[in-house]
Amino acid sequence: MTDWRGYELLVEGPGGARENMARDEALLAAYRAGEAPPTWRLYEWREAAVTYGRGQRAPRWDGVAVVPRVSGGGLVPHGADFTYCVVRERRRGFDNYEDIVAAVAAALGELGVAGAVWRGGPTGRADRCFASLAPYDIHFRGRKVVGCAQRRFKDVVLHHGSVAAAPPPEILRTLGLWDDERTATLAELLGRPVALAEFARALAAATGMKPVCAGVGLGRTREEANVRCIKE
Repeated sequence: MTDWRGYELLVEGPGGARENMARDEALLAAYRAGEAPPTWRLYEWREAAVTYGRGQRAPRWDGVAVVPRVSGGGLVPHGADFTYCVVRERRRGFDNYEDIVAAVAAALGELGVAGAVWRGGPTGRADRCFASLAPYDIHFRGRKVVGCAQRRFKDVVLHHGSVAAAPPPEILRTLGLWDDERTATLAELLGRPVALAEFARALAAATGMKPVCAGVGLGRTREEANVRCIKE
């Protein structure tokens, strides 16, 4: 079992599409250089965006920011989701997905969502994250709530996940990147909106990590942000 208490839980406010992906890559570089601890980074998006996985071709759509991800997986619509990036040492002979998705499922349980890890084969459109189910996704009665993908380097793992907090902006839905029948949002399952800070507190409660909140809208200083993230 992983002791998450040695990890940093970094909670940030909304960022631009290229900014968010660049910060994940910077975190990866800092960890590999010994300048950052193993880290969970939680963040949001200030614009409608699509990320595409390693090995996919970049789609071209007007009016939508399209950026590559370091990790694999399919096309992910962003704008109303909570995204997390986990960077840590790669452990040989260890399932580098299992403990991460278990932690996220436990966080959903803290919120009142009885999510389960998908153990079946792929379903739906595998190239579109929220129009399909794949192993290690988290679902509620067969409808995806969280999608995830990894990239495993020789010494490091970078894991991306997207939590469907609410349906994405309409422009992304018209592109076929979302399937209401195959996806369930936190807002739908709980009957109310869920803020990133609330999800961060749930993840902290499930893992024992302490949030470090440094994002826009969470506080004007790091110290104030920490208080708000934990107590709001």
